[in-house]
Amino acid sequence: MREPDSRFRAGWTGRAARSATLFLCVAALGCSDESVTVTNPRYSAQSDSSFTVADSSALEISNFAGRVIVTPGSPGEVHVTVTRWAERTVDLAGIEVEMVELANGVRITTDNPSHLNGVSVDLEVTVPADTRPVLQNGAGEVSYTGRAEGTCVFGTAAGSITLRLPANVDVEVHLSVGAGTIRVDFPVVGTVEAHLVDGVIGTGADGRITAQVGAGSIVVTPQ
Repeated sequence: MREPDSRFRAGWTGRAARSATLFLCVAALGCSDESVTVTNPRYSAQSDSSFTVADSSALEISNFAGRVIVTPGSPGEVHVTVTRWAERTVDLAGIEVEMVELANGVRITTDNPSHLNGVSVDLEVTVPADTRPVLQNGAGEVSYTGRAEGTCVFGTAAGSITLRLPANVDVEVHLSVGAGTIRVDFPVVGTVEAHLVDGVIGTGADGRITAQVGAGSIVVTPQ
């Protein structure tokens, strides 16, 4: 499926940008030793797509770097907002985003095939409440708000995973962090250690959550 025409915008942001220091000396006022830090601009291109899905659909995301944010939306529809980021406008075209309709769901894959520096993709997705997510991020944030039914998988090599679940959730949890922290704001029956949580919240009857972070954090908290 080809994405619709992108809307281009340029902005000043400190995210993943290099800073340059300018030393200003004005003869009339004298010279100052103070420096002014100016952040390089980053450029973005944004597009939107929607898909019609049935009940208990799947959402599979593999993102090379950036943010993956999934929240509840309308029944029967997956809506995706893609924002490509780059430090040079010419690099925006080098970021690949592929969206494929599955038998019952959507698969989204991003890639940086030319190994460009300073590029990333933000994916903001709204899904039906009973969606089964598999969200993988190479580097950056993964944020999921919704129910946990069936098998739900989350991962990032470096960054954070935040899961906001219903207060009465009944789910198995298998959480691990190579270097970093895990925080679960629910009672867990099972193993609860600094880098590993393996057990059950409630009865565990609704589903199974697996979340892994190489370096960073995992937070599981009520909505």
